[in-house]
Amino acid sequence: SNTIPRRYVNMSLHVEESAVIMGTIDSVWELIRPLDFKFLPNVEKVDFSGTSDKKGADNVVGGLRIVQYKDKSKQTYKVLELSDIHRTITYDLIESSPSVSFSSAVYTISLKKISESNSTFISWTTDFSNDAGQAEVQDSKFKKLEAFKSLRSFLSSIQKVRFIRQLSEPTRYPTPSTDKKSSSTMEEGDIDSRPSLD
Repeated sequence: SNTIPRRYVNMSLHVEESAVIMGTIDSVWELIRPLDFKFLPNVEKVDFSGTSDKKGADNVVGGLRIVQYKDKSKQTYKVLELSDIHRTITYDLIESSPSVSFSSAVYTISLKKISESNSTFISWTTDFSNDAGQAEVQDSKFKKLEAFKSLRSFLSSIQKVRFIRQLSEPTRYPTPSTDKKSSSTMEEGDIDSRPSLD
């Protein structure tokens, strides 16, 4: 069977890679949150809870992501935790074809806002069971670093498309305006909708 065996194995191998992404935390979270890996060029398609329809399955804790790669390998992940407040998602590898040599792997992607440059700090971790080898650890490190490059490229492409649309159709795609209302002039009952510092 290709199902990851659920044995009581200590999680002892921790892999963590991080990077700075030149994009707002909201724009990066928009790509990370669905857990569809659409920014990865080696992903062919992702089925949500066994179907290709995101509706009703998108980011429900316990929901499945069946990832089909271009090399015909397939892996199924289960969403364990999701926080829009902390911009964090945790997921578990529950099935793999071809099979993997380790018993368990739990992944966490978390984002932090860098206020100085309005960019995003991303951390991607994997906690392997103690039967994983150094080959799996090094492969995990490499794939995370490559994923950061793909994320930057994908986000840059989106930003270019939006910029071109704003130039060609400014009334349809207006440039986001800055709220000039200061806190000192806010009337009673007003809600300050400006994003807080993370």
